[in-house]
Amino acid sequence: MVRNHDTTRDNQRVISDNRDSMSDLNSTVSRYSLSSLNNDVDNLPFPITTNIIIIFINSTLGGLLFGYDTGIISGILSSLKPQDLSRTRLTDFDKELVTSMTSIGSFFGSILGFPLADKFGRKKTLTICNFLFIFASLWMALSINLPLLILGRFFIGIAIGLSAQCVPIYLSELSPTNIRGRILAINVIAITSGQLFAYIISYLLIKIEPYPALSLESNTQVWRYLFGFSAIPALIFILFLDFMPESPRWLVLKGDLNAAHKSLSVIYSKAPSFMILIKLRKLIIDITKLKDEDTYPDSSQVAIEDSNPEQPLCSRQNSNNYEAIPHQNISNVGASDISLDGLRTLFSKDTKSFKTKFQCMDMNTKRALLIGCVLMFFQQITGFNAFMYYINLIFARINIENPLIPAIVVAFTNVLFTIVSMLCVDKIGRRTMLLYTILIMTVGLLMCSMAFKYDNPRLAIISTVIFVAAYAIAMGSIPWNSVELLPLKYRSLGASCISCTNWFTNSIISMSYLSIMNKIGNAKTMLIFATFTVLNWVFVYNWYPEVKGLSLEEIREVFQDGINVHYVYKKYNI
Repeated sequence: MVRNHDTTRDNQRVISDNRDSMSDLNSTVSRYSLSSLNNDVDNLPFPITTNIIIIFINSTLGGLLFGYDTGIISGILSSLKPQDLSRTRLTDFDKELVTSMTSIGSFFGSILGFPLADKFGRKKTLTICNFLFIFASLWMALSINLPLLILGRFFIGIAIGLSAQCVPIYLSELSPTNIRGRILAINVIAITSGQLFAYIISYLLIKIEPYPALSLESNTQVWRYLFGFSAIPALIFILFLDFMPESPRWLVLKGDLNAAHKSLSVIYSKAPSFMILIKLRKLIIDITKLKDEDTYPDSSQVAIEDSNPEQPLCSRQNSNNYEAIPHQNISNVGASDISLDGLRTLFSKDTKSFKTKFQCMDMNTKRALLIGCVLMFFQQITGFNAFMYYINLIFARINIENPLIPAIVVAFTNVLFTIVSMLCVDKIGRRTMLLYTILIMTVGLLMCSMAFKYDNPRLAIISTVIFVAAYAIAMGSIPWNSVELLPLKYRSLGASCISCTNWFTNSIISMSYLSIMNKIGNAKTMLIFATFTVLNWVFVYNWYPEVKGLSLEEIREVFQDGINVHYVYKKYNI
């Protein structure tokens, strides 16, 4: 408990010392308990300022390019002529290769994203990603033959892989707990908006008889413009780079506490300074506990919530002596007498050991990673991107004169229901949304099968819209959000694994869809996809946990001694 005569003195100190709040960490934080919800900045309404809008929109430009560069291939295949690439004809295999090379590149980009994001930080990794977007866009626009175009698609794939791996991490580590699902959904909205924009610009520029639209004169090599446009959002990201804070969790992990405080001050710009200090202190304790678990595994079960408020981390007299701190009390940090020097010493101690054991993933993390990877596998194997990549060719086979029009309808549906997902995910929950929408996806695919079997264009469009709407609400976004299931020290590695699963499965679909469609027909192909949606539902029902309302640090309790899919309902009665 806080003594009354100390309270007034501490209040005056907070008011008078705002010029350097970090120097006042000891006196300010000592008045507050970690377990007090009233002092948790995440429980305040999150103000939407101009700076916050710039941060979140700019950080999702990589997602926009992800959607654009994957969606634009449908228009490219409609306008690309063999003579543009010094060839006499383009086979279905050539088209599959141009399409799938992006997925292959994304696979390798996801692998690169893990060491880059952990070594250089989330912000610098996103910067590298956007420079690569610019380079690859110009390369593809200037390609004079098929091998160069394929190589350019590989380069753009690496950039997409980096973006797909790093953006969800960056957003999850910047977002307040109670709106994290909605913030992560912004990236998915950016992806779907990029796909919609790709279809619209393709419709405006590509001449498909008898729909001349606004095509360039004689429709000459318009695909070069379509590729080149994707450099523009990447340039915008670089122009607004100075507005972007680094992830405070990554900064704390690296021991840069002053930079972490500045980053939190940018994110929670309207919050009182003492709340930002409490937030920083909580992050410090979480990361300290994380490091301590590597060195002293027996201390891993100590709960932060049960900490003794009177137990100091270290005294001013021995703030530079890490050995004076009993390891079993590192997570039992009280609300008094915190020394920045002591915390810096704590972070600098045994760094080599921590990095060496970084790869030794515990069983709880393996369970969480497996859940994320399997869900991502089902996201791709159920066929959504087959529609996105080849929708022009799919609808052309059932006598729709301008397949770009239903493509725009489908893409708009994807954007609209992704927004619905953003509004509902933190209220309804991930698990519930998945269970209901996967069933609707199955119905949509069965209707698609009937439409293609009887060459019914109207039914094909309606059923595709039903499938895409259900997909967008849950399966389109929640698998990308699976990085929230992972502890901080494995989040980059896990995000790479999840992203690699996406792109490996994606490349299989994109490399084989046209061949399978030609061999067994669209109707039977849709039945194969429907079979996978049924398996997807069974997986979610038995193994996917609900995590709404849980902090990133509390989520790991869901995977203690198995997978407790009902953890939230049992603990919080919701």
